[in-house]
Amino acid sequence: TTGEGNLFLNCQRGIALGFNSVVANDHSGGVIRNNIFYRSASQSGDTAIYLGPSAGTQILNNTCILSGTYSTPIEYRWTATTGVLISNNLLDGTIWARDGATGTLQTNVTTASTALFVDAAGGDLHLVSMAAAAIDQGTTVAGCTDDWDAGARAGANDIGADEYGSTGGGPPPPPPP
Repeated sequence: TTGEGNLFLNCQRGIALGFNSVVANDHSGGVIRNNIFYRSASQSGDTAIYLGPSAGTQILNNTCILSGTYSTPIEYRWTATTGVLISNNLLDGTIWARDGATGTLQTNVTTASTALFVDAAGGDLHLVSMAAAAIDQGTTVAGCTDDWDAGARAGANDIGADEYGSTGGGPPPPPPP
C-alpha cells in the first residue's frame, strides 16, 4: 500500500496501515510519503499516521502539524510492527513506538511550528526560506526522489513533504478552508 501526495486538512486521523492487534500480518511493506496533515487547534483528533501492526513499512518526508490537538503525530504499535523506517518527517509532536513496535528513526524534526510554512492555517505548508530546521537537513532515502508537488529533491534533501524551491507539476496550492 502506498499513501502519497495527500493533503489532510482538519481531519481526525489521516492514514492508518494495519489496525488489528491480534492479526500478526494485518499489513506489511507499505510506504507513506510526501503527505501534508494540518489540524487547527479548534479541531479535535487523533494521530496523523498510524501503523499497527504493519511490518516493513516506510514513513518518509511527511509534514504533520496537529496544533497541540494530539501529542504524537506518528505512532507505530504492536510487536508485529518491525523493520519500520521513519525518516525526514516534519512534525509538531513526538513519534511514539507503542506496545513493543520497533523501527529506525532518522532525521525527523519534532519541534516544527507554523512559522516554517507559507500559510499553515490556510493549508499552504510549503516551506519558507527561514525554515532552517528543515531545509537541506534530511537524509537521502531510496524511493523518495520528489516532493509533494512532484518537484525533484536535489542535493541535501529537505525534511517534510515540501522541498523548498522545487518546481513541480503536482497538486496546486489548496483552497482556503
